[in-house]
Amino acid sequence: MHYETYIFARMRKIILILLTAHISLSVNAQVNVKDSLLRAPMIIPNIGVHMPTGDLSKRFGPFYSVGASYLHKTNNNWLFGADAHFLFSSDVKDTIMLKIVTTTDGFIIGSDGTLYDVRYQMRGMQGIARFGKLFPVIGPNKNSGIYATMGVGFMQHKIRFDYERNADLPPISKDYMKGYDRLTNGIAISPSFGYVHLSNSRLLNFFISVDYTAAFTKNRRSWNFDLKAADPTQRFDGHATFRLGWIIPFYEKKPDEFYFY
Repeated sequence: MHYETYIFARMRKIILILLTAHISLSVNAQVNVKDSLLRAPMIIPNIGVHMPTGDLSKRFGPFYSVGASYLHKTNNNWLFGADAHFLFSSDVKDTIMLKIVTTTDGFIIGSDGTLYDVRYQMRGMQGIARFGKLFPVIGPNKNSGIYATMGVGFMQHKIRFDYERNADLPPISKDYMKGYDRLTNGIAISPSFGYVHLSNSRLLNFFISVDYTAAFTKNRRSWNFDLKAADPTQRFDGHATFRLGWIIPFYEKKPDEFYFY
């Protein structure tokens, strides 16, 4: 099983367990979401659609993410937490790195003499620590509303070469692939603006957001085969994101005791 398939399967299982527990336990809830400002740690599985800018737009087209966020909302509506996301796409613009090992038609000759097609894919990850404020100007209660956060963290991306599973392609075997994959990472800052909805019934809890990530990155490979050199160029990898997620809140009931809704 491919690594990405395994990750998706595990995340789907965890999300289903959490949602099942959330629905089954909500019927016994006694907290007053409608009339009280509540302290609420929140787990938020979410998905995102990203539009790259800067140097990132020269390497990739639009891409997607799946992941989870943790936000802790105080009873004064301050927010702090972190999020982690897996980035992926099949829209890769920069495919020149394999020109030195492919035929004029773009195929790679395998060890058995067969011509194999190589598909280029984006793979990456991003982790951001966040701090901000929720403003209850709209929504069903004082715990819902518009929010703004600022985040600092880390972004990484590379190009994955996908081909027939049983093919033996010596030019891009495991030992050589790192010389072509353009592994790139660096520090990122990420403001986010959105809406948090915590329903009075405690069943319909979601958020939507628009984020922008500005990452200051470099190629981390010590040698790139096609360039015959390292690439020390400073990059600006930006991307705008529309994100949608389901909120699983843990409402406070009394001091030092939490109930899962």
